[in-house]
Amino acid sequence: MLEELFVRVHARYTCSPHASELNEFARWLISHGYGPRYAQRLVFRAMRSLDAFDLPSASQWTDQQIDRAFRNRCQPRLYHHASHAFRAFLLSVDRLLPTPAEGPRAVLIEQFAEYLKEVRGLRPRTVSQYVNEVRWFLNATLANSSSMDSINVDDLERYVSRRSRSMNRHTLHYVVAQIRVFLDYCSERGVLPRPIQSIDLPRAFRRDQPPRALTTDLIEQLLASIDRHDRCGWRDFMLFHLMARYGLRTGETTRLTTDSINWAARALRVEQYKTRSWLTLPLASETIELLHRYLAEGRRASPCRALFLTSTAPDRPMTSAAVSAAFKFRARRSGLPIADASAYALRHSFAMRLFESGVNIKTIGDLMGHQSLESTAVYLRLNMSALRDVPLPVPQ
Repeated sequence: MLEELFVRVHARYTCSPHASELNEFARWLISHGYGPRYAQRLVFRAMRSLDAFDLPSASQWTDQQIDRAFRNRCQPRLYHHASHAFRAFLLSVDRLLPTPAEGPRAVLIEQFAEYLKEVRGLRPRTVSQYVNEVRWFLNATLANSSSMDSINVDDLERYVSRRSRSMNRHTLHYVVAQIRVFLDYCSERGVLPRPIQSIDLPRAFRRDQPPRALTTDLIEQLLASIDRHDRCGWRDFMLFHLMARYGLRTGETTRLTTDSINWAARALRVEQYKTRSWLTLPLASETIELLHRYLAEGRRASPCRALFLTSTAPDRPMTSAAVSAAFKFRARRSGLPIADASAYALRHSFAMRLFESGVNIKTIGDLMGHQSLESTAVYLRLNMSALRDVPLPVPQ
């Protein structure tokens, strides 16, 4: 692979004491969708880092060793990208040693994460949210102390007050709930000598926010504004088309694969991560045609089976955050009055469109994968325009 990637100067790389490792790294980069020019730069920086670090070839690495090997004062950002790719390569070939938890606080967080996964049965993404929030909480409250004994109600109130400045009540509700679960866990295991009692959750109401649904005209204008002359535009168009036409969640679109489409049955099989179930949706002829064109023109050939890939290498599924960011970007670029809307507004619009067309709430809930009518009712909050016909005429 080194001879193919560096046609004129391959001798510089094949003579390196880490030639075999560089060859495997180059092969991994190309197989994961990195462009040849970018792969050349990454292999070049990997060679300079490996030769200078003096670690035997084919050794197992730790995160600390990778950070030291790829530290470069002149080009820190470029070498950071190279270290990130090399770390992913080592992980794929099982040569990256796990980083042991250092200090009692790190050990406690690691044990808490294991408890959430094994005892409470939470999904990895949810466990990661808990762990991040707990880490921020401990860093804020134990900045000048390493002992859990010093945590008290005042610390918790100060932390919640600080977090409330950057989030709404609903999000703050989840934050406090996560901290409460952690503190209960510490109390049960004797880590927290004095249990913190009466941790109240912020009051939040399910229907206290205005409707988030967009009109059909706005959605059509948004889709029409996306330039489909490049792969990224095609991907975003197809992504938002499925969300608007079929009410998919952002997390559900990231789990779609090319095998999720049943061409013979003209149906889409969706993994619903919230309910841990599967939903089969019939596809319209327009959507079938668009999917054919997207796979032919908008999606690059890749061994990764995800239907929607990231725009940069390595090839991997988009994340929910990436979908939300793509919607914000397209919304701003369209010039439409939807700059404050989120990708989830497309799902709300799907529910409202069905409701206004006369579809009963039970059918809407089934199509959206809800287990209770209460969940569906949240999506059907009335628009202000729908209230104009409610008042009786004023008698003359």
